[in-house]
Amino acid sequence: METTAYQQYSEESGDWLKKGRSRLLAHLVREFSPGKRPLEMLEVGAGVGQNLGVLTEFGVVDAIEVSPLGQDAIARTGAARTLYSTSVPFELDRRYDVICALDVIEHIEDDRGALQWIHDHLNPGGIFVATVPAYPWLFSDHDRALQHFRRYTAGTFRRALPAAFHVEACAYFNQLLFPAAVGSRAAWSAARMLRPGKGSAKQSSPRSGLASSALGAVLRAEVDLIARGYRPRFGLSVFCVARRTAA
Repeated sequence: METTAYQQYSEESGDWLKKGRSRLLAHLVREFSPGKRPLEMLEVGAGVGQNLGVLTEFGVVDAIEVSPLGQDAIARTGAARTLYSTSVPFELDRRYDVICALDVIEHIEDDRGALQWIHDHLNPGGIFVATVPAYPWLFSDHDRALQHFRRYTAGTFRRALPAAFHVEACAYFNQLLFPAAVGSRAAWSAARMLRPGKGSAKQSSPRSGLASSALGAVLRAEVDLIARGYRPRFGLSVFCVARRTAA
């Protein structure tokens, strides 16, 4: 991820979208994780630690983050038991009850290799929780600035998972805001084509108080619907929960 884009990401780490994603994560861990407590958990690509507070409510968390900016931010939170600075796959003699990777797998060129590593480092019955950006046709300069290799559909992400995983849930997220977001992305991309080189290549998230409150309320409502069993058939992100069944 380019330094300027990562800095922008860091500044937006507490915004409505990331809070909504953290709320979704909390629900999915609560619903699908093994019944034992405390859980042993690992977050792959922990960013600036924006999800660690949610995860520590369920147990002990280790984190993987390759960016020095992210590592410094995570260290300041004190929420991670162990912080790894190496990209997956790497040698690790430990297994977990929960491994999560929120908007991370699209950054990894060998996504299938990373997903196999994740499977192999789960305890039997443990779960993998992921979100990834949706729809290859939405791939743009925004993705390039964030060093994405791809975007997914629910189907292509399921097919990338090791066959030994049992998929508990795989659907879309951020459905209610999808039409407006697609329109905004199209307008932003067109403006960049007309004025190349102007401004950040990463599209900014709305940050005004009123807009953030309204958008945050929409995502909270959507997570509540998902918690009741609703599975959106389209959206800006794919979410997936997969369980390791074999020893």
